[in-house]
Amino acid sequence: MPSIEGVYALVYVGLFETGITFFVWLKALHLTDRNDRISNLVFLSPFTALFFINLILGEKIFYTTYIGLVLIVLGIFVQQFKRRV
Repeated sequence: MPSIEGVYALVYVGLFETGITFFVWLKALHLTDRNDRISNLVFLSPFTALFFINLILGEKIFYTTYIGLVLIVLGIFVQQFKRRV
């Protein structure tokens, strides 16, 4: 039998990290007429995750992480610019 802590972790991951988030994401895709704009919002999750990791857990964020985030944002801007041209 798994420990109760393992069961709690399983329920947490099943509900919050996969279940509810995918449901909300699917609902957002159904409610919009521009799926491409909603799909680009997934790239904002690293920003929010880093914010909470630093704020709640107190982990240090290295400069290379910021460089990676800048590259992600630049990629989104390039993608949006190429669509308009």
